[in-house]
Amino acid sequence: MSRIQSFLPRPILRQVDHLALAAEPDRVWERVRRVDLYQTPLARLLFRIRLLPGRLRASLGGRPAPKVEAHGTIDDVTRPGDGFQILTESQCEIVVGAVGKFWQPAIDFVRVAPAGFAAFAEPGFGKVAWSLAVTPRPGGSWLTVDVRVDCTSDEARAKFFRYWPIIGRFSRLIRRQLLGLIRDDLGAGIADPRAVLPGDELIRDPRFQRTHTVDVEVPPSSLWPWLVQMGCQRAGWYSFDRLDNGGVPSADRIRPELQELRVGDVVPSRPSGDDGFMVLRLEPERLLVLGAPSLIGGTGSAEPFFQGTWSFVLEPIADDATHLTIRLRAAYEPTLPHQLATAVIGLVHELMERKQLSTLKSRAEAAGVSDRC
Repeated sequence: MSRIQSFLPRPILRQVDHLALAAEPDRVWERVRRVDLYQTPLARLLFRIRLLPGRLRASLGGRPAPKVEAHGTIDDVTRPGDGFQILTESQCEIVVGAVGKFWQPAIDFVRVAPAGFAAFAEPGFGKVAWSLAVTPRPGGSWLTVDVRVDCTSDEARAKFFRYWPIIGRFSRLIRRQLLGLIRDDLGAGIADPRAVLPGDELIRDPRFQRTHTVDVEVPPSSLWPWLVQMGCQRAGWYSFDRLDNGGVPSADRIRPELQELRVGDVVPSRPSGDDGFMVLRLEPERLLVLGAPSLIGGTGSAEPFFQGTWSFVLEPIADDATHLTIRLRAAYEPTLPHQLATAVIGLVHELMERKQLSTLKSRAEAAGVSDRC
């Protein structure tokens, strides 16, 4: 479990970014530990804007403008007197935090020892913590940036949420620019969408392929039950239920009676009848591959529209998150009607699967928060 959890276990706001890198953890950590906030164009611009009032006052008073060299390394940000401090640090993880009234132009910081950070509850303050963590993955590393905020009273919470819609956008943009710089330096660790995945061997030469990914802030063991129970006449597909589940709402909880699934089982694809996707591969908490001879006309069609596979691949990100990849592959005769129909199916699939990923992420994460509480 990430160490930031012990400092802000139940934040009112959380933003997480995961970056897969080709470099080994030690090299990534060395780069991360010396990362400079002011390497990003947006941070430099905001810094210049922040200095404008002082420069104008100096100019109007006939004084030379002060020369300030901007640096924003972790050590710069956490130097004594600046409000932020290192709460904990290990070989490949650091947690930085501060307590203050962040919504004020001149932030009123309170120095709180790391041991008392989680318990600090004086009304009227906000608490922010962010962590940088590097963990191994096959062929490289994961870099995770986890930002959390909590407030000590309803009044502080209201003030924070009036302030955050403006500042929060800049905060996330700067983080993503920094991650982009690190990725450019060390190389991306996840290949393009055409990379080979488990289950691809079932259709060697597909004419159609779509790949989508999402990072879910629960471990594979917590995400897997949501996948196992999918299907019409089961828990639904977590997409647009009016279109693919007969209008029946997809489940918003784990259903224990639907957790038994084996290779050879058929997952119903329609609100009624026996048509469905066969389970072709199943490795608990790692891989689920569904297959169907037809996505139009059902398994009983004399001439299937196409042979298809639908793969769900789970990769752990440390102990707390999952990188989920979903891929649809199909082979079919390249006739004009088939090509036109596939183009339509592709557009619908794009819309439906993005909705499915969004729903899976939100429901699994909400259940994870509930379990931790």
